[in-house]
Amino acid sequence: MKKINIFYYSLIACAITPLLFWISSAKTNFTRGAVPQNKPFVRESDKLDFSAVSFTGWDFEGVAANIAPRKTKPYTLMIFMNGSDLESENGAATDDIKEILDTSVDSQAMNLIILTGGANRWQNTIVPDNECMIWEVTGDSINGLSGIGLLNMGDAGTLADFINLGYRAFPAEKYGLIMWDHGGGSIAGYGLDEKFENNNLTLLEMNYAFARSEAAYKKLEFLAFDSCLMASAEMAVVASDYANYLIASEDLEPGLGWDYSFIKELNKNPDSTGDVVGRYVIDKFMQYYSRYSDEILTMSVTDLSRVGHVMSAMGDLMDKCDSQLPTEFKTFAVKRGDTKTFGEGSPRDNNCDMVDLSDMARKLSDIYPDEAQTLLNALDYAVVYNRHNSDVNLGGLSGYYIYGGRDIGDFTLAMYDKMLMDTAYTAYNRTFYRHLSGGRAMNRSAIKVASDESKTDQTAWKKDGDKYVLIGVRSEDYPTNKWPKIGGEYVAMYRVDGLRRKSLYAVPAKLNDRDCDIMIMMDSKNTKILGARQNDGLIIQKGNDPIKKGDTLSFYYKKRDFEKDTENWITGVEMIVSDALKFEWEELEPDFYTCNQLTDIYGLVTYSELSRHTPAA
Repeated sequence: MKKINIFYYSLIACAITPLLFWISSAKTNFTRGAVPQNKPFVRESDKLDFSAVSFTGWDFEGVAANIAPRKTKPYTLMIFMNGSDLESENGAATDDIKEILDTSVDSQAMNLIILTGGANRWQNTIVPDNECMIWEVTGDSINGLSGIGLLNMGDAGTLADFINLGYRAFPAEKYGLIMWDHGGGSIAGYGLDEKFENNNLTLLEMNYAFARSEAAYKKLEFLAFDSCLMASAEMAVVASDYANYLIASEDLEPGLGWDYSFIKELNKNPDSTGDVVGRYVIDKFMQYYSRYSDEILTMSVTDLSRVGHVMSAMGDLMDKCDSQLPTEFKTFAVKRGDTKTFGEGSPRDNNCDMVDLSDMARKLSDIYPDEAQTLLNALDYAVVYNRHNSDVNLGGLSGYYIYGGRDIGDFTLAMYDKMLMDTAYTAYNRTFYRHLSGGRAMNRSAIKVASDESKTDQTAWKKDGDKYVLIGVRSEDYPTNKWPKIGGEYVAMYRVDGLRRKSLYAVPAKLNDRDCDIMIMMDSKNTKILGARQNDGLIIQKGNDPIKKGDTLSFYYKKRDFEKDTENWITGVEMIVSDALKFEWEELEPDFYTCNQLTDIYGLVTYSELSRHTPAA
């Protein structure tokens, strides 16, 4: 056994904003609501079909046999650290290991073990690139216990036997599991293993891993995700058989992830229950990012013994909606479009479809007040701690509600069916999708786009032979008569989120031959390029990658044939980034064209007549 200290990497310095502003803007729920009167959902777990789930176990018993016997401690904390590109490109896992070492783990209070893997390259001289490794942290040192071969971190067996090792070799009164990496919500699940073609763990695969682990017999005190989008009702239902509390974020996490100094609190209070540990995590998280004014933050703790009330309330509310389809489809579609959605991107990257359940309920409360209030009550009861800095009053748990990802609905709904969630909620999503996709399949000439049902934007086009290239979609936030450019090229920006009088935009692009969104934060005074958010299927990147000197960059544009009513995506001129990428506002050039773009409730886009642009006098 070797004993080493991880090389310390410095964090990137960012602009500091007043802590007081953030404390006052954070919404906090410190109380548990009254017991809801609805009957809780009970999942028929015995009917789950795991036949297609890959399960390749490893010799955790052999590893356990070579670990000196340990006395029972208050806690065993397990960190499943799938490094992925977060580590290979940015050293994020190395930074978090450094943070953990800085806490000087009290080995009398807890066992802390880490499984590393999933990254093509680890940015330190200790963690191996081509082998998964079990580590133990004691004090400010990390001890390599055993190499276990090159395992797929997206295989249920890898996760199950890591949990089994924790229970077998590190006895404790309570066990906690942290899943470290990217996340994708209720359909995509968690993690990307670079060594195995970015393989991930879906909720069904995690379910099987938990079922094949010791957590099926002695519950985890908490299951936590240092990953995006995992505070969902569906994840909570899956976890409820194997853990007491869920600690996770509804929205995307910043690239630096958690502040692991929360472990100091656990050192001092090793008897803490999972909800209290969650408060440590969340308070440190919010305090750390108080210095970063552009970060959107959410984090909650859910009592998993109470999540059945949430799932059944979701079903009761959407069963009412289902009974009114297709008559009220337009009403529900408009309300769905206005509901707070997480993980949104440009039109090339908008398939996640995770919504805040409390906002969903409020949007429907004018039609079904009793059912909506029941869902709000159930959320207040189940979500025992909830902090965020959103302009929307978030409830702490999200749910899958198809809309943006309608083009892959057959796939996502099939995935959802397999999880055996509330049948009424599942049925509503299917019925809603049928009408959504049916409307899009109609002949365009038969669709009447009414102004009260459509979103209208001004668009700018450049003529290319007998076709036109869309180079801009105007937003109400734009300066008068100005259009955005990045690196001297006009770009189409799509608004995806807002934060305290700021707007977050996504620009579809290709960075170093990899699809991404360039993320832009804009307020009334400044516009800032935050970086590139890579596209990895349905898994959403944690944070944004920096755009560096020497990178190759090109932007995606829609190229349209107005006569034939056809269009496709193309990339513009490839540039090599020479210095800091420049954002600027410019008036549209005289040889461009403009028209109105109308997007109806089905997501179907139609256009007014093109007219040559006339510069402002």
